[in-house]
Parts: sequence; structure tokens; C-alpha cells
Amino acid sequence: MRVLLLDTNIVSILLSVEHSLRSKCIKEIGDAQCYISYMISGELLLWPKANRWGDERRANLDRHIAQFTTLFPDEENCALWAGVMAESRWTGRPMATSDAWIAATAVSSQ
Repeated sequence: MRVLLLDTNIVSILLSVEHSLRSKCIKEIGDAQCYISYMISGELLLWPKANRWGDERRANLDRHIAQFTTLFPDEENCALWAGVMAESRWTGRPMATSDAWIAATAVSSQ
């Protein structure tokens, strides 16, 4: 079975029934086991708070997020995050903290 770590944009596309790329994403994902980083979950959960969503829309988002397994950091993931942050700085392309957590999750999930 294929395993995928999804980013916020893909999870967002899958949530939006009207999105033009939704069917393509569904096809690409197929029967893969899908995971999200805790950082993605946090970003998604910010939307209803920041945009004052109603109860029904929030409940729909909660059901959507529940389809994915959320991965949380451990000591190895923290060390990988530090490496990602340091390397991005050394190369002159500093990475946002949140993006580095997602990258560290991807590396630790290999």
C-alpha cells in the first residue's frame, strides 16, 4: 500500500467539492494511506477560528480531518526539524518554522 503525507493545499482541495483539481487529487491519491503532520492539522483548525465559521462548516472540517492520520513529533522528529532549519539557513534559503516541521515529518516517515 502506498503511503502519502499530504500538505495543506491538497487537504484543502479535497475538502472543496467545487475545486477544479479535486477529482485529479482523488485519482492521484487512489487507495493510499494518507497522513498529515500535526502542523497541517493546526493550520486547518485555524481556518474556522480566523474566519468565524459556523457550527456546520466546522463539523464538516472536523470530519474531513478525521479521515487522515495525524503524525505528531517525537525526539527524532525534533532533531530532524533542527537539521532542516539549519540546512535551509546554511543554503541561504531559510524555511518557515511550520514548513520545516512538515519537511521533518516527511523525512521521518520514509
